[in-house]
Amino acid sequence: MRRIANTIMLFLLMFYCYAFAQQNYSIKELVDSAFQTFELMKAQQLKIDEMEALRKYNTQWKNPEISAYYGSKSIESHKGDVAGVSIVQPLYFPGKISFVDEIYRYKKNYEALSYEEMKYFIASTVINLSYDYAIKTLHSDHINSRLNRLKIINAYMSGRPVISPQKRVEIAIVKNTIRMLESEIYKLKADKATTFARLALYTRIASPQLSLHINWITNPPLYDINAIEQKAKKESLLVKKQKQVYMASVAELSLSKKNIFPDFSILFNYDYEKVIDNEKTISGGISIPIPLYNQNQNEIKAMQSRVKQEEFISHYVEKMIETDIRTIMVQYDYYRNLLGLYSPDLEDELNRSMVYADNQFKRGTITLQSYLELDVQVHETLENIYTTQKELVRNISAIACLINDYTILLGIAQ
Repeated sequence: MRRIANTIMLFLLMFYCYAFAQQNYSIKELVDSAFQTFELMKAQQLKIDEMEALRKYNTQWKNPEISAYYGSKSIESHKGDVAGVSIVQPLYFPGKISFVDEIYRYKKNYEALSYEEMKYFIASTVINLSYDYAIKTLHSDHINSRLNRLKIINAYMSGRPVISPQKRVEIAIVKNTIRMLESEIYKLKADKATTFARLALYTRIASPQLSLHINWITNPPLYDINAIEQKAKKESLLVKKQKQVYMASVAELSLSKKNIFPDFSILFNYDYEKVIDNEKTISGGISIPIPLYNQNQNEIKAMQSRVKQEEFISHYVEKMIETDIRTIMVQYDYYRNLLGLYSPDLEDELNRSMVYADNQFKRGTITLQSYLELDVQVHETLENIYTTQKELVRNISAIACLINDYTILLGIAQ
């Protein structure tokens, strides 16, 4: 019986260890998981397949048409049978199919670029949410340590006889600070749950106790804004997508001009009569609609307007990319400079300063006011460190998406 109990305990221990191990992720693992499970990526891949199927369908030959008849015919007193068959093969006017094929290739390229754009969106979103979640966890730990420290001080001060108004005020300050920190803990807990829910939407992770491994950014690259701007105008997926739309509209204009000339059909007829003598007739020909009333001028005008529209939109996209790059680079340079003041290496120094303050306050060598002031300054400095890291990640991710450089995102996600 004891052996069975030991076996069960060992199994439960192994299961617990396995479950605990599953809670630890790197950001790259979360990004890979999102690529495999996110439904919108699968839907976008199907859009690419849809465009390829439509291209093949719309560039196939038209189906032939076959008709047959049978009847009787009388000539004076003679009566006999008549029969016939005809085959019609509709054909496109020469040159139309190539334009149709070209249009669908541009549409397929557009969907393929949309797929790549979605990959960047998912990767950058997961990266930003991961850093946000990990930093909120660190922030919660820091506030909990502050809270525990102040609760000890509050117990120490409350246990001593209150002999002066100064001491009464100091006790009130400590209690109010504790109340404020506890409310902040509740807010961080709610924010973490919200961040986790958004992260789970993309990655399908189920563990509410998520442990993330992130790397602090300590040496962010120095970008040349002009080089980044030129690369974005050339390599941006948004620019490339708009180019496909523009080229498709140009091909549609060329097709509309071809549509002035109608499609035609080749005909083959075989007729048989047996009344007086056997008579057979074989004939062939061509059927061409006459473009008398509809010469497709309105469609041509519409396509010309569309080409001009897409040209204007292309110019706007380039200007928008330029503005976005300059805006992001200004923010990036700001936080890059701020990193020199709020490096993650400061955390150890801040912790040491608070340990020193704890000891000195207990000895009575520093006042409560000085102690609380240092505590607030340490808190604000840590918040600046965390904010600098989050904003650097957000801006580097945005730059990577704009210049279409996935290696930058991989560097953050490692």
